[in-house]
Amino acid sequence: MKNVVINKKVLVRSDASGVHFGTLVAWDRDTVHLSDSRRLWAWDTGGTGISLSEIAICGVKHATSKITMPLPDIIIVGVCEIIPCHGMAIATIETAEVAKP
Repeated sequence: MKNVVINKKVLVRSDASGVHFGTLVAWDRDTVHLSDSRRLWAWDTGGTGISLSEIAICGVKHATSKITMPLPDIIIVGVCEIIPCHGMAIATIETAEVAKP
């Protein structure tokens, strides 16, 4: 299963640290290493759905989503879900402005 998602853009849901987007570098049980990672603090699909499944396909609506600045690398523990992302989703998350308080 790992070969399907290693080196791909993914969404990762963690029990304690929320939702992250990035390139999956490594995966061991419930711990992952992402590069070029951004945390999705709040998200809106713009009417295409409400879950991360829709985000992975359709992406986010910039005006009503909050996404953090990119991190070069992050290790995330307590991962319960890894969702491969697709074209539009990748484009909208990568081009989102950095959310400000």
